[in-house]
Amino acid sequence: MAGLISKVFKAKWLLLGIALILLLVWILRPFLDVFVYGIFVYYITRPIKHWLSRYIKNEGLLVSVSLLLLALPLIILIAYTLLVGMSQLMAVVNSYGLTAALPSGPLTNMTASFSQLQSNVTSGNLTMQSITDITNQDWYRMISGYSGNLPLLQAIAFSTGSTIVDIAFKLFIIFLLAFYMLKEDAHLQRWFASTFPKLMEEHNRLLPRYASAVDADLQKLFFGNLLSIIFFAIIAAVVFEGLSIFAPVPSLQIPSPILLGILCGASALIPIVGMWLVAGPLFIYLLINSLIAGTLFANFGYFLFMVLVIFIFVLTIPSFVIQPFMARGQVHTGLLMFAYILGPLVFGISGLFLGAIVLVLVTHYFGIVVPEMAADGQESHDFSL
Repeated sequence: MAGLISKVFKAKWLLLGIALILLLVWILRPFLDVFVYGIFVYYITRPIKHWLSRYIKNEGLLVSVSLLLLALPLIILIAYTLLVGMSQLMAVVNSYGLTAALPSGPLTNMTASFSQLQSNVTSGNLTMQSITDITNQDWYRMISGYSGNLPLLQAIAFSTGSTIVDIAFKLFIIFLLAFYMLKEDAHLQRWFASTFPKLMEEHNRLLPRYASAVDADLQKLFFGNLLSIIFFAIIAAVVFEGLSIFAPVPSLQIPSPILLGILCGASALIPIVGMWLVAGPLFIYLLINSLIAGTLFANFGYFLFMVLVIFIFVLTIPSFVIQPFMARGQVHTGLLMFAYILGPLVFGISGLFLGAIVLVLVTHYFGIVVPEMAADGQESHDFSL
């Protein structure tokens, strides 16, 4: 018993460190999604910082300019794309009469607001007054839909206000985290190497090799793949929108072009078939729709032109010219696709990034750590079947 107490006393600082780490994890657990988004912003901003470092020598100014150059255009682009995509999704719901199946309340009443706001943005008439009008109208409809339950109204109002504040707070933390990661990453590496020299050198510098491989693959995944997906979605949306504008008859107009563009960008992750999953059904829809309307043969030339343009600019150029540059490192394409699909189902929206992070960590653990440990004779398990 005395020997056990003596060992515990000698390990007191280690036990204190473990307790502090567990406490820190428990405190930060509700902000897991914030840290994941911060890591994503860090990796997609780091190449921009590296490029600007030739012109800006002040580290704080360099990081701030890098985040501004990336953050503002990206947020505006994503916000507008989601706004238009949501508006078109609501239009599809209305066109098929699915709105009646939804319970009355905020979701149903937001349809007109999305459409009106998107129309104001597109026509350049977006003002604070127009936003205020939409907000007031939406609150009035919401109150009308839930007029029979005042406590529920109060809960909805409180929840909506909390959500807005919560989003603003999390955005601030995300960019603050990314800022200090960009500014202090090299200092953090030097501190870790000087504090744990034995850990850095053991097993033929196993930890630095593992960390370097993980870092390189996360850089390729986040900056390469996800930004390429956004680029693919923009190309497809522009092409679809342009073809719809110049369509000679309504039956050859592409329905919800922005929404289909977003789906094209997302489907670029799927091997082999990729964006054909969107383009194929679109061709069939346009063919059947124009046949039913009796306008196919009179406008067959434009239909072939649409197929040719979509094939070249949406399917061929991204697949054979741009997609080879979407470096995936040592991560298997199929596993990456499952990580992007299953991650959001398990972790929510942040799972889109967290799933990829977990996959990279596991892949390099079994690719680097396990072989090294087995070669050193420190892992005696038999993995053979």
